[in-house]
Amino acid sequence: MQIDFAHALEHAVVALPIVVALGLGAQILASRLKIPAILPLLLIGFLVGPLLHLIDPGTVLGSGLQTLTSLAVAVILFEGGLTLKFSDIAGHGRAVTRLISVGALVTWVLAATGAHFITGLNWGVAALFGALVIVTGPTVIAPLLQNIRPNPRVGGVLRWEGILIDPVGVLAAAIAFEWVRSSSRDEALTATLVHFATFIGVGTAFGVVMGLSMIWALRREIIPDHLVNPAVLAWVLLAFGLTDIFVPESGLLSVTIMGMMAANMKIPRLSELLHFKEEVVVILLSTIFVALAANVPTESLRAVFQPAPLLLLLFMLAVVRPASVLISTAGSNLNLRERAFISYVGPRGIVAAAVSALFASRLTELGIPGGEQLLTLVFTVIVGTVILASLTAKPVARLLGVAQAEPRGFVIVGAHTWAREIALALKEEGAEVLLADTNRANIASAKYEGLGGLYGSLLSEAADALPLEGLGKLIALTSNDEANTLIARKYEKSFGRSRVFQLRPGGSTRTQIGDTYSANSAFAPAPTYRELDTLFKAGARVRRTHLTGAYPLSTYRAELPEGSLLLLYGQGDDFQVATTFPETAPAGTVMIALVPAEGGVGTVPEGRATQPQPQDAGPGTTNVADPERMER
Repeated sequence: MQIDFAHALEHAVVALPIVVALGLGAQILASRLKIPAILPLLLIGFLVGPLLHLIDPGTVLGSGLQTLTSLAVAVILFEGGLTLKFSDIAGHGRAVTRLISVGALVTWVLAATGAHFITGLNWGVAALFGALVIVTGPTVIAPLLQNIRPNPRVGGVLRWEGILIDPVGVLAAAIAFEWVRSSSRDEALTATLVHFATFIGVGTAFGVVMGLSMIWALRREIIPDHLVNPAVLAWVLLAFGLTDIFVPESGLLSVTIMGMMAANMKIPRLSELLHFKEEVVVILLSTIFVALAANVPTESLRAVFQPAPLLLLLFMLAVVRPASVLISTAGSNLNLRERAFISYVGPRGIVAAAVSALFASRLTELGIPGGEQLLTLVFTVIVGTVILASLTAKPVARLLGVAQAEPRGFVIVGAHTWAREIALALKEEGAEVLLADTNRANIASAKYEGLGGLYGSLLSEAADALPLEGLGKLIALTSNDEANTLIARKYEKSFGRSRVFQLRPGGSTRTQIGDTYSANSAFAPAPTYRELDTLFKAGARVRRTHLTGAYPLSTYRAELPEGSLLLLYGQGDDFQVATTFPETAPAGTVMIALVPAEGGVGTVPEGRATQPQPQDAGPGTTNVADPERMER
């Protein structure tokens, strides 16, 4: 049987799954390369669309592409709103407010002026271009911030701007389009002002009403637990659709307001809701970006490399973005280096791509020239700003001194006696350590010994707001195997699976969760809590040994007493949790091991052993602390 692949790709039931698969493949590639996903998403879309002509989403999906794009943007903005807590904006609210108002206006005016004089667009379409490039967007800012790790002030400003600027940009584009559409009529100004007022009024009203209804239902637990996530998703899409009935595109404002209300009004299961939305957004984002890029006409893609679009891109990078940021942040608590970095980072994302495609098609339908040129210019700005930010933002952040150090510190769950001994060994080698426990006495002992301590359960929602700057690894050392597993699973999203460890669950006490999931087993060979506790009670102690040229790893291993456990090893403040005994280790490496009583290693001076403390009761991390209160 012969299969005509070219013909098969013309059917939505074949083309759409391929687009989804390509999008997720691009996400995996971006994760491996540690770059924003939008870059490989665009490149793959261009490759299968205008370059190789394998898939034409506009033909295959028809008007369904526009509908799918609009719904995806709505979900993305709602998910972005869920991350916006007013407590996070404390101290730089003025800068954000001015960026999405004064800064947006500066960008609009300068970008429109540049488009008119550089590319020859008429003033109406140039104004539409200026509005479309106002937005930065969470889809590109969030991955960038995760990779760059700027300080909290810079990261907070960029994150809030990226989410809140999207509805502002859409509003500006709608106003500009209304002006272009009605410019031939006498009531053009009146129609534009009416559209502006109804956009704000309807979007805000529906956002507040639908948001309060959703929060009321969640608080009263009207929706069964297993249906909460899909019900909220359906409610968000309904709010978007109902709002758009009255004023097109105003639904984006309403869903953003709904997300912000949910984030700041203490609804139950917020963290689960956010995680669900993040996963949905990944699929939607991957699909839409590949589809939009594949739908770009070949002529428009070729036009990107013409002098006029490239000159306009340079104008956007060198003049428009810096002017917008520097004017908006004047007098704020941001220093000059932080303001310069924010000026440098302004990638455009899916909202700019989706809305530009929408308005370009509407211009064509109305017979107004400039639609294809508009699409070309917007995609030029998207591709150029994303490539620049992806490849250079991290070194620029380091050069300006606004990037945080690599997170090498440890969160150790359990602050009982021997957990504190391990933490002290790390601290004395310069590593940052934070101990967490629900036993107040254990935390008090940790602080008395000079260690960072956090009283409360890491499984509570209050722990989600904890600052984790500088902390990049977690070791769960409690006596409760189930708590160890749950905490390890929770913090995989923050630290990555390869940087989260737990004690091997005990055989007879292994929980049902432990049978199906467990993090990397800490220490070599992998001990259980009971085995470690027995060793410490028998007099075993943590010893630090520095390898040298005269005392290499092979000698250290040969002289390590029988029954010893290798815990960690590393140099400076960069330590690895031992899961196996390393095959090589250069001179200067510090080996931290648990050595049985009266055991010694070589002739290299050992680090001092901590003095044993009275065993505190209840080392396990169970949820007995007030879930709304965490002390650090």
